[in-house]
Amino acid sequence: MVGSNTGKNKVSDVNNEDSDNEVEEEFGTRLYRSVSYTLADDVKQEEFKLPVPSECIIKIDMKATWEAMEECQNLGLTKSIGVSNFPTKMLKEILSFANIPPAVNQVEMNPLWQQKNLTKFCKENGILVMAYSPLGAVGNNAWGHNRVMESEVLQDIAKSRGKTVAQISLSWLYEQGVIIAVKSFNTERMKENLEIFDWSLTREELSKIDQIPQRRQVYLMGLLAIEHSNVLVEIDAELDGGN
Repeated sequence: MVGSNTGKNKVSDVNNEDSDNEVEEEFGTRLYRSVSYTLADDVKQEEFKLPVPSECIIKIDMKATWEAMEECQNLGLTKSIGVSNFPTKMLKEILSFANIPPAVNQVEMNPLWQQKNLTKFCKENGILVMAYSPLGAVGNNAWGHNRVMESEVLQDIAKSRGKTVAQISLSWLYEQGVIIAVKSFNTERMKENLEIFDWSLTREELSKIDQIPQRRQVYLMGLLAIEHSNVLVEIDAELDGGN
């Protein structure tokens, strides 16, 4: 099944071969609309609020969905296609039939949730990893936390190097070879975030960071669904194996 939004939550059946065209039409239509909206100033955004009722979260036909996304790239509607919050098991499923592999997998990643196993698998299969919540998404009421900024290990390293905790965390991510999804509206912080490329963490510092107790923050079950969802519980369990 695949969910879409047309003013209210709607579910479309794509569980058989005859429905492949329906999936392609859904992706194609929405992508065309997205492209045409890019420069429009008077577009009224469609409402889609989280969390949603559990009946709106349904397993999709992965193969048909991915083939529709591949068609969007083949038509030149997008430069690349990727996934988010995909554990190794789901990546293996896509790679088993994909003509175009995912370009990127966007996941929660920072020194307190290092995603070592998942990152290793992605690198071995040519999939870029994009780290969201690199600093714990401080200030985000949905899933943010202060544990990265309050980490004693990171604070000690920052103090000894004359850096900020944010710079230590971002430098660690950069040295893992991942894309960092960082956001700030503060000019000074933007400059600070860019000052991580002319120095490196030492082996000793990397070893200390490796030993930080791991704790995941973003659970899809609590973020996306109002009630219990077996689909999200299953994915969350797989994501717990990222380290």
